[in-house]
Amino acid sequence: MVKLLIFDMDGTLIDTDEVLYETWKELFKLYKPKDYKIDREFVRGFSGPPVMDSIKLAFPEKDPDFILKEYRTRTAKYYDMDYLKLFPNELPVLRKLHEEGYLFAIATSKNREMALKTLEKYGFENMFSLILTSSDHFKTKPDPEMLNYIIDKLNVSKDETIMIGDTKFDYLAAENAKIKCILFKGAPRHYDSETKPYKIVDSYEELYKVIKNLEK
Repeated sequence: MVKLLIFDMDGTLIDTDEVLYETWKELFKLYKPKDYKIDREFVRGFSGPPVMDSIKLAFPEKDPDFILKEYRTRTAKYYDMDYLKLFPNELPVLRKLHEEGYLFAIATSKNREMALKTLEKYGFENMFSLILTSSDHFKTKPDPEMLNYIIDKLNVSKDETIMIGDTKFDYLAAENAKIKCILFKGAPRHYDSETKPYKIVDSYEELYKVIKNLEK
């Protein structure tokens, strides 16, 4: 029986691909040569890993702490614009699952301030029993520390838990924690042949059906 759903945030609960793209585009224009060409697929790969890892990859020649400060300063405005979106039929499905008694938690590499800002924008922060972020001094995915803490804190078994994410980092964290993983492709995602989750779904309606089938 499934009792606990642990969600990733960016690309899973919230479509942040355009927020990421606009933020990185701004940083590249400021701190890369004028002839630098922005690769959308390259930027899409920054959804999942800790932002500092992405900064070191994108700006190996710069002070990463300076770029991180710039990133956090410049990304905030895009959260208040139309770049941040929910996925189709997401809220009705989440409400239905919540009303049916499933526990919700979040394990994200986003910092706590931006995670809460995002949830509050859509008014569904109270659905989640536990929210763990990169600000909370846990090892980030693919390390299973966040997932194991949530499972222990909410007093459920691993057999009763599903990780729902959109990247290989989520899959590997679930594998390392020895729990099932469902990967969500609401935004474009590519997985290598070694990424073998329990299911890959394209919509929240499909996610609901997969979760309910596990009950059988």
